[in-house]
Parts: sequence; structure tokens; C-alpha cells
Amino acid sequence: MATKEDRNVQIVKRALENPCTGLLQEVLRYYVPEKDIYKLLNNPAKKRKIIRFVRKLKQESTLYPQTGVFSGKYADFDISLLYVLIRNLTGIPDHNTGWGNEPDITDNSTAANVERIRLLRNKYVHAPPSIQLSDKDFGKEWQQIITCIQEIEKTLPGKKTIFENMTNNILQDAKTQEELGENVKKCQGIFF
Repeated sequence: MATKEDRNVQIVKRALENPCTGLLQEVLRYYVPEKDIYKLLNNPAKKRKIIRFVRKLKQESTLYPQTGVFSGKYADFDISLLYVLIRNLTGIPDHNTGWGNEPDITDNSTAANVERIRLLRNKYVHAPPSIQLSDKDFGKEWQQIITCIQEIEKTLPGKKTIFENMTNNILQDAKTQEELGENVKKCQGIFF
């Protein structure tokens, strides 16, 4: 049976897999419309810059099909590929410690927040199955995710809170499921 600490890890993973991935898709879309990305992908200088990362991620056939040019959708990209494309194709300036490094805690730039999302994703996706997250640590990680989302959403047109709301819904759904589980246990104790 999953412990509270296990559930905390799963909640963080869900937030990073869904709302955060969608948010980074929107960042890429804002700077590089989907209809135009093939131009950047086929620019020799840009291709040289990203090809080793794309190969490492085993995404070369996605971005560079055998025939024709890329004609896919950003919705097909995961955080790792989105990070490479945002970092190398959008023109977003480096954060104060540079792409690929942990950002300074006071840096709230788009690059710093994209970097934080990537680092959190790597921390939890590549973690051993035994990883657990206390409520205190969960609160810190959750706040970092929400802050990153808020800061990035401020930079997008319309300044909406779509991804922040999606993320908060994940937490609310998890709390509701937990309460339901506790109520079922209480009922089992009464009737059995």
C-alpha cells in the first residue's frame, strides 16, 4: 500500500508531466509558432546546435523525418525535448548562471523557471523507485512548481492562470482521494 510519502512523489510527478509539459509547449509556441519550426530545425547553424541533444534523447526521427520536414505538433514533445528546443531555438536569454545549470534562487526569468522545471522533472523521473517525499519537502517542491508556473504564465499573452489552475486541481484531486480513502477505512472499521 502506498504511503503518504509515496503519494507526495506521485503528485509532484503528475504536476510535472501534465501542466508543466503543457506550459513549456506554450512557451515554445509563443516564441516559435508550430508552422515555422521546420525553418529553424533545418537552419544548418541551429541544427548543429541541437542535433547531439536530439540524438541523445532519441528524437532525431521525430524532428528530422526520413522524407520531408517536421510536421508534427508540440503536444507530442516531452519536457526534455521542449527544454532543448526552448534553450536553442527561441532566443530566450540565459538565466544568470547559464542554461544547463541550477539557477540562482533570486532569478525569476523565464529561462530560470524553465530550468527549474527541467531539474525537478529529472529529479523525480530518474529517481529510484524507493524515493519518498515528506509533507514538509513536498510543500517546498510544490511551491517551487507553482512559482515557476506563475512566473512563466506572466510572460505569455493574456497572462492567464490555466496551468496554475491545472496544477492546483491535481493537488485538490489528490486530497479528495486521500479523504475518500480515509473514510472508506473508517467505514470498514465500523462494519467489519
